[in-house]
Amino acid sequence: MKKRNIFQNQSQEILTLFERAKDRSKVMCIPMDYAKKDHVVMFCNGNGKILRKPFSIKNSPEGVEYLIDRVTRSCRHHGIDIKHTFLGGEDCGTYADNFIEALRSENWLVAGVNALDAKRHRENIQASTDRLDLLGISNMLLSCRGNCSPAQSGIYWNLRTLCRQRQKLVVTKSGVKNRIHTIVDQIFPGFLNETQSGIPPFSPASLILMEDRFSVHQIRRRRPAALIKALAKQGLPNPERRAKKLQHYAAQVLKPQKDHIVTLQLSLKQQIKLILCLQDSTEQLKRDIAEQLAQIPGAFLTTIRGIGLILAAGVSAEIGDPNKQKSLTKLVSYAGIIPQIKQTGGEQGKTQVGRVGKRCNRILKNYVVQSGSHMGLHGPDELMADYKRREAREQHADFGMARRFLRMAICLMRTHQSYLPKRLRNQQCKMEERARYYHKAWPLIMDKWRRVRMLDIAFDKKMPLGQWRNMIQELYGIKLSL
Repeated sequence: MKKRNIFQNQSQEILTLFERAKDRSKVMCIPMDYAKKDHVVMFCNGNGKILRKPFSIKNSPEGVEYLIDRVTRSCRHHGIDIKHTFLGGEDCGTYADNFIEALRSENWLVAGVNALDAKRHRENIQASTDRLDLLGISNMLLSCRGNCSPAQSGIYWNLRTLCRQRQKLVVTKSGVKNRIHTIVDQIFPGFLNETQSGIPPFSPASLILMEDRFSVHQIRRRRPAALIKALAKQGLPNPERRAKKLQHYAAQVLKPQKDHIVTLQLSLKQQIKLILCLQDSTEQLKRDIAEQLAQIPGAFLTTIRGIGLILAAGVSAEIGDPNKQKSLTKLVSYAGIIPQIKQTGGEQGKTQVGRVGKRCNRILKNYVVQSGSHMGLHGPDELMADYKRREAREQHADFGMARRFLRMAICLMRTHQSYLPKRLRNQQCKMEERARYYHKAWPLIMDKWRRVRMLDIAFDKKMPLGQWRNMIQELYGIKLSL
């Protein structure tokens, strides 16, 4: 039977440090209350005895040097081995990241504690001062409740930063689109409705028309030949029919007052410039994300039909290194896709299933729920059937498929394998059947990377997908052409 500790959330690094010291009084704990300019620091031993009262240090290189010097002197004074020293503070904003990384680069053990948990461990929960905050952080650290190994580091940190930046740009772009809708509803009502105007909304043709001197009157006066040429230049199919439909519709809609047209046109022109800039930025970020994704095992998530580059990169970035990740149960809870359970009254007591918890990684939750929905709508046949079966049973199909996707994602990333249907994972399955599946799935996988012009990088011999491709070709004697 597997042995378990009742303190499953304790930091293994801090526990190891206490075990090596053998005596808690020979351990130095240094809680820190981070701030933009001055951090507040306190020294105490493993039993909670204060060795030095709170004092301030600068959030600067000089502050790092001063803190290390004070810690070294204090350890020598109290007879504590400097190896049995650790620091910690609340998870905070980016203003303290460089300070923390500077300490870690000097091989100091720095833990992070949850701010809400630290508040609950304070002696006084009604007041908040630097001293009370330090006491709460100290209680957390001395209870070994701290994260000493951030989930994201190195390339995973870079990928997470790029994914979150792109997500913010997408939100900004949605706001710009809403403002464009507001202006267009006045200057040309219904233009952004393809069924009425014949022009796809926010397509290159639509943006070109709205970019300069756009109005109902301008579209009506425009020569049909010039309008057809402009639509054809943007690659819009059937430009003659669409141009005729657009001008016919322009003759039927309500027209804005002439006094307001110039003002509306100027406002619309600036919004179009902004959305074009945002589109270029998001496309460039998508290529940068694909380049980072190609270097990690998360690239294997793109072998699942229905999972694109952005979803694969977002999930990989938020999870971090799969080999350092905790159990799948904790990961599902971290993603916020498992309901809260309450049970009391002994073995005969009923179990009440509530809503999912609000305390989670909302970004990861968004990515995995989207992935579950995409697999249910566009994924492999067995996953689509599972999605429909969950819906028929009146279950939360998106959450159920999201949990299944997480299990699949962790397995694929840890084993460096592509997705295979269940019938092909059987050892009795013939190699010819798997070879036919790889031949059929290969164009779909390749197309995801071709759209961002990353085929050469993703399937390079040194990259995970490139190594997998070479292995499949040698093992099954097939050719997966680029």
